[in-house]
Order: sequence, then C-alpha cells, then structure tokens
Amino acid sequence: MLLVGLFGRVGTSPAAEGTWTYKADMPTARTWVSGCVLDEKIYVVGGATSTSSVTSAVEMYDPMADTWTKMADMPSARCAHATCVYDGKIYVFGGISPGVFSTAKKNVYVYDPQTDTWTQKADMPYANAHCAVAVVDGMIYLIGGMLSVSNPPVPTVIAYDPITESWTQKADMPTARGLLSACVVDGKIYAIGGATENWGVFCYKHVEVYDPATNTWTRKSDMPTERFSLGTCVVDGRIYAIGGHLRNDACRANEVYDPSTDTWTAEMPMQHKRLGHFLGLVGDQIYAIGGSFPNPAPTVLSTAEEHDTGLGVSAPDFNNDGIIDVQDLLILIESWERDNPLCDIAPAPFGDGIVDALDLELFMSYWGQAIDDPTLIAHWALDEVEGAVAYDSAGLNDASIVGNAAWQPDGGQVNGALHFDGVSGCAVAGAILNPTVGPFSVVAWINGGLPGQVVISQQGATNWLAVDDGGYLMTELRATGRSGGPLHSRAIITDGFWHRVGFVWDGTHRTLYVDDIKVAENTQNGLESSNGGLYIGTGKAVEPGTFWSGLIDDVRIYKRAVTP
Repeated sequence: MLLVGLFGRVGTSPAAEGTWTYKADMPTARTWVSGCVLDEKIYVVGGATSTSSVTSAVEMYDPMADTWTKMADMPSARCAHATCVYDGKIYVFGGISPGVFSTAKKNVYVYDPQTDTWTQKADMPYANAHCAVAVVDGMIYLIGGMLSVSNPPVPTVIAYDPITESWTQKADMPTARGLLSACVVDGKIYAIGGATENWGVFCYKHVEVYDPATNTWTRKSDMPTERFSLGTCVVDGRIYAIGGHLRNDACRANEVYDPSTDTWTAEMPMQHKRLGHFLGLVGDQIYAIGGSFPNPAPTVLSTAEEHDTGLGVSAPDFNNDGIIDVQDLLILIESWERDNPLCDIAPAPFGDGIVDALDLELFMSYWGQAIDDPTLIAHWALDEVEGAVAYDSAGLNDASIVGNAAWQPDGGQVNGALHFDGVSGCAVAGAILNPTVGPFSVVAWINGGLPGQVVISQQGATNWLAVDDGGYLMTELRATGRSGGPLHSRAIITDGFWHRVGFVWDGTHRTLYVDDIKVAENTQNGLESSNGGLYIGTGKAVEPGTFWSGLIDDVRIYKRAVTP
C-alpha cells in the first residue's frame, strides 16, 4: 500500500556530508501533507496519519529556534489538499477526507496567522485533490488533480481570484495527471512529475510550463527520475525536485532544474526517503518535513531535515559592503555581550544567544576577505576617479554618466562616491531585473537629497527608492491594479548625514530599511511588471525636481531578500 499504518519516529542517520541535517521532529507524524512558508516560519497543515485517518492539525515550525508550536486546527480534517500564501494568509483548497481512499472535497479555507483563526470561503467549482497550486500576479492557479487516488486525473486548470472569490477556467494542461507539484519562475508555472490512477505501475517525468500571460502550455526537458508525490521549491531561479514515489517505494532524489538552460542536474539526496512530504524554503535552506514510505514496512514520518543549498552568504559581512573589515568589526563590538542575531554567528548555524569571544574568533577567520555573493546581480561601487562610466563589478550593466555629476574619490562612505548636482546629473544602466519575477533587494548609501528627489528608478515605470514630500524614505514599487500604493516610512534621510537605504521584496512583503533598521513594511500581492533600464540619481521620467542633489555610493541589487 502507498500509505502507512505505523507511527513513531524513524531512527536518524548522520547528515550526508553535512549537506542534509535532521531537525526537531514534527509533533504529529503525517503524510500527503501540505504547508506554507510565511514570515520565515513553516506552517504544516493537515495530512494523513494512516490509510484510514486524516488530521486537521496545524503545527508551526520556527527554523531559528528549531521548535514546533501547535496552532488552531483546520475546520475539517483532510489530506492531499493544496495550500498557498496570499496577502499574508494561508489558503487551503480541496483534499480528501475521512480516509486516503475517500473522494475529494471542494471546500476552501483561509487561515490568518495573526489571529490564529480560520474562515471558510465559497466552494471550488468542483471537488479536487492531489492537484498542484501556484500564485502568479495575485491569482491562485489549481492544476490537474483527481477525485480520488483511484480515479483518472484531470488536465483542468482553474484560476481563483481571492479578492472577488471568483473562478476562471484556463487552458488544460497537456498531460492529465495528479500527485504532481508546481513552482513559479519568472511568472511562469512549472508543473512537474505526477501520476495516473494506476500510480503503482506508472508515473511521469514530464515538465510542462504554463504562461498565464498567454494562457498557453509548453513542454520542457523531462525530469531525470519519474515520480509523484514529490516536493518542489525555487532557489535562486532554479527548481529543486526532491523525494517522491518511484517504482513502488519512496525515494531520496534531489534533482535541480535550471529554466534558463532547460537542463537538470543531480545534487545530494535527502538522508531519508519520503513521499507526500512538505518541502519549503526559508532563506537559503530547504526543509523536507513529514511524508511516508511503503517499504520495507509502511511508515508515517514525523522527521524533518534541512538542506543547505550553498547559495547563502555565510561570511560575516554585517554591513553588506562586500568585504570583511573594520566596519564589520565595529558592528560586532557594538553588540558585545548582547543578543544580536546579526552578529551572533557562532556556534553555527544560529549562534547561542550572545555575542562573545566565539563570535569574534569566527569573525576574524574571515578578516580581509572579499565576499563572492552569487545573488548579487549588480554593484556600482562608484569608486571611479574620472570618465563617463560607472562600472558594474557584479555583472555586465555598466552605467553611463549623464549631465553634471562629479566623482568624489575620497568622499564616499565606502571609498569613493558620485556627486549629483540636483539639476541634470544621473547614471543610466540597462535592464537588470523585472520586479515581478521574484524576491530581490536594492541598497545604496546616500548623503543629501531633497523632498521629491529619487535615488534609483526604473525607466518609464516606477521610483524604487525616493524621498517623499516630508523628506522621508519611500518606494513606489507596488502591484498593478490591486492592493497598495506607495510605501512611506517615517525615517528622515535628507539631514545631511550618510544613510544606507534599502528596499526588500520577499515575494509577500515590501520592506524599507534605513541604516539596516526596518522603517516600513506591508504585505503586497505582487509587484508591477517592468523590463526597463535603471536610473541612478533621477526619477522614472527624468523630470525636473527628481534629480538627486548630493552623494550616492555603493549601489547594489540582489536577486534575493536581503535581511540587514
């Protein structure tokens, strides 16, 4: 049988070359489970505890503390349901109850983690389970699925608008399948793996991509290992497909797909085989939680393991200026004998609650090192002494200096800087990224400025970092035609002192920082799409009054959510 009748913790084994590490067990062992990551916490929702029993349990995992907390139960127990995050809440669709071989439901539930409460919404148009789910531009897409594990799967795709609670049918997926998984990269939905109702004999390695903008599907390179009930997540634009059911057993497979090259590579497998598990990303760490395996004896899992993707920047560059130096040391000293997570770096991975000699010893092992951060996609140090080009040290987006802007080799916060006259001076770069495609961050050092002036903008689109009429830091990055307007802080940045300003988008929240302190944040359903180039030191339309008057130094753009 696919599912299990045994309970209890499976014995652990040593971490495979340190790449996968067991974490605290989930309190309730379960499989065909679902979950979401919200505010760097993992919420595991429902699941099957045996072939005849499902649960309504909701348990929240805090990776920083490695602890679990019980939350309010879902209104109805179920497994094989679909969950996603929208507007800071968790949406649950369909699923199976009371046993894993029962028929699907059409319920829609919404969980608010701020109040720990559930609300029931209008039903889905039809009952469904074992479908994939993805969110693009404020719409929730349910893909494929089946009425039960013994019913033929459907190719149907329906889109749900959480604002109007309305449903729209979209183009069918080319291959009807259930027990599949889906991820979003660059605004497109990748449907991966899955099975027919004869899942014990046959499953898919298919990768089919749906473009919501054109309502069309495209076939891509097959996954190397055919499987269903797998987990997927996106890290740095690549899709990790982990675990699942293969040839009458669960597997440990960890295969990574690069959409830019349409190629697959194999990476370090999980320590434990599992199917029907939850797979989620917090920071640069992947978490595989729960699930089950049928052989040699059917077993439901409570285990959780963490995978270090190796894409994070672990070196203690506290001020994110690209080098470990005295500026970072001063930040550590200011936190001495305090509980500051930024500087509490030892023992790895989460420190011990106090900044002390252990942290200093680890910090000094990095002294003088430059940081190679693969998520840094543009960096204008603005350290030039002459010429009309500001070089991009992280990519190919050198900026052209236009109008009256003067190099200040000794006048920057991080070495040199560029002085803008507030009338015509700016720097013009090519297109770096589209704000709608995923998490990103932009940071810069600034000195000077007046109300209405702009630090960085996207040509013809929006002002990324600017000063509002009161002299406060703001951003105009927002969703198109849905929730939210400009995000304003109450942090003055035009006082004649150096300030490090930043905007961070994590896929759910817009956050503004000044001097590495969070000064404004709200939840957003997405960001407006734009492929334009960038301006440094003027507004999106290069209009009078938006040109920066003062210094700008060390502008950086990351394709991840940077947490100062």
